Amino acid sequence: MPIKTQVKRFYSRFFACVLLLGAVCALPAQAREPQTIALAQGAAASSAFSPSGGALALVIQAIDQAHSSIHMAAYLLTSSEVARALVQAKKRGVTVQVLLDWKGNFDEDARYARHAIGILRNAGIAVRSIDAYAIFHDKYMVIDRRTVQTGSFNYTYSAAHRNAENVLVVWNAPALAARYLADWQRNWDLGRPVQLDY
Repeated sequence: MPIKTQVKRFYSRFFACVLLLGAVCALPAQAREPQTIALAQGAAASSAFSPSGGALALVIQAIDQAHSSIHMAAYLLTSSEVARALVQAKKRGVTVQVLLDWKGNFDEDARYARHAIGILRNAGIAVRSIDAYAIFHDKYMVIDRRTVQTGSFNYTYSAAHRNAENVLVVWNAPALAARYLADWQRNWDLGRPVQLDY
């Protein structure tokens, strides 16, 4: 890798760390502590597993249920099925925003992510990358500000067809969704818009 690129990457990560430190220090102490949230009456949970237990189907179901917004945080996104479901949501009028780990999806070795990310960008979906951490390892969606999809499931072909993974969707839980959305927004603010330059 050329020295100029290494220096540029170093300063980019340095300033991202400074921003992150400022954001963490600005949080109230209780916001950094674990919290127990009482679920609203009418909340429900769905679970699924992979490779053969419907994990991908549950992720797609959660996306298909969206009416107004999807905020995704993802370590990896290589699944064209997930990308196409997000595009269909946008076509229904849902606001879709996707935040991805930079190294896992955009460095020189991340060629498998480019197709799925291209599908999103070509549909006009806002995509940002984040490199403020050693790994941005989150895998969740906040849907309509009231439903949370989470679990170990990366949004990848391997997660759906090769790996042992789990997916949990907590439906109709606005307090839980608000907590996830606050985390998502803090990280989104640290991210950078993705350009289609690959």
